[in-house]
Amino acid sequence: MVNMIRYMNRWRALKPVILYGRKKRSYLTARPFMKPTDFPPEVYIENTNRCNIHCTICPREKLTRPQGVMDLGLFEKIMKEVSMHRDDVTRLHLHNFGEPLLDKDLAKRVKIAKDRGMRHTYFVTNGSLFTEARAREIIEAGLDEMKFSFYGTDPETYNSTMVGLDFNDTISKVSVFFKTRKELGRKNPKVIIQYIGTPTNKCMTKEFTQLVNPFLDRSLGDSVFIAPLYNYGDGRSFIKMGDIARICTFPWRVMVILINGDVVLCAPDYNGDQVIGNVRDKSIHEIWNGDAYRKVREDFRGFKYEKYPVCGKCTVVCDTVSSWND
Repeated sequence: MVNMIRYMNRWRALKPVILYGRKKRSYLTARPFMKPTDFPPEVYIENTNRCNIHCTICPREKLTRPQGVMDLGLFEKIMKEVSMHRDDVTRLHLHNFGEPLLDKDLAKRVKIAKDRGMRHTYFVTNGSLFTEARAREIIEAGLDEMKFSFYGTDPETYNSTMVGLDFNDTISKVSVFFKTRKELGRKNPKVIIQYIGTPTNKCMTKEFTQLVNPFLDRSLGDSVFIAPLYNYGDGRSFIKMGDIARICTFPWRVMVILINGDVVLCAPDYNGDQVIGNVRDKSIHEIWNGDAYRKVREDFRGFKYEKYPVCGKCTVVCDTVSSWND
């Protein structure tokens, strides 16, 4: 017991030193990504925040902001400015907190972006709404890359994780997309199929890779991505959080624009709680180089997340103590 007390006292004394070391290491790692830019290198445009499922990973039941689709007028305003900086924008995300295929104008948005010279267009989908006609219009619009979120390996694990969808039906829709791309003889979009291990799908990564490999054309750059489980800001509690010890580099790299034009700090801010501007009132350039963003970068560089409730609870910036499958 005495030895245990001595150990605990020694740990309490050393903890600040250890935490300082972690922060120092994080700063050095993040430093190359904290270079100032005149325009955001990546832009998320939330075409819709509606979704056709209730995935257990995603805190959709906590969404309180109005749901809808971004009007084309606002989208075209955004694209007009983004296209003026197309050499600076490495990736245009046509999605955020929602299922992009619920937007009937998605293919039109892709084509507008490509016609305006965007180098790389991309979105993430659960794939359940694809038909041959829908796949064809997305491919012909010129989409560069797409990610399927597919969180299961059989009807039991998939249906209990991606609640509201059916394993066999979605597999058939995914198959239709790959078949259509092949029939059209197109190299794009390159496809990533993503898996996240959760309490409901039993983290069967090997089985998942075996399941989806037959769909992929590796010569076109198709791939499997096994993503880590995370808390979606403050939306979930899969991971137990420790001390803040890392710098999030999103404010130097990414701008997220919600359906109503609000600019928020990152995608996990599903309710738009941390708004720092609106592109209806100001240009992207003005917001990106404005005082609000400058303050955020200054605070993040100093590990000061107290004013940012979503960020301060994020797995990106906090040490993780343990997770559901420890």
